[in-house]
Amino acid sequence: MKSRSKGFTLLELLLVLVVTAVLAALATPSFRGLWVKRAVQAAADALVTDLRYARSEAIKRAVQVSVCQSGNGTACAPGAVWAEGWIVFVDRNEKGFVDPGDEVLRVQSRPSGLQSIASNNPQNDHTSFTYEPTGLAKVATQTFILTPAGSAPANSQRLICVSSQGRARIAPAGSLACS
Repeated sequence: MKSRSKGFTLLELLLVLVVTAVLAALATPSFRGLWVKRAVQAAADALVTDLRYARSEAIKRAVQVSVCQSGNGTACAPGAVWAEGWIVFVDRNEKGFVDPGDEVLRVQSRPSGLQSIASNNPQNDHTSFTYEPTGLAKVATQTFILTPAGSAPANSQRLICVSSQGRARIAPAGSLACS
């Protein structure tokens, strides 16, 4: 009787490892593109969600609620940029910046994977949005372009459109302007 050994030979094991390594090397670039697009989408979702939240809180609480740029998460920073983060707060004194009596509702730190959140006309960029108890915003028309950091695949940018009433929405992928 012959005794047969069960298992894999060294050659078979090495062949499987080589094929796995080649497939992993081919898949890596497409995963990076997917990760970059997802990071931009997550940042767009966070900003739009916080703008909508500020609007709903202004209506619910019947007070003025603001969203402003903030690099430190505690105070509005006019010199900051949206990509550094933002805060949502109840603006009881209606000054447009956080006072000692104001309640900070949400803090968003710098979203990862973003180079910038700006517009094609930076002179008209708003440093804050203020929602009235009626749900309307003071001076709100804005288009944000979210640009990923580093090299990115085509159509990685996303647009956020804020209407003159303060309603925020994300434009469909590939959009070049709010319409």
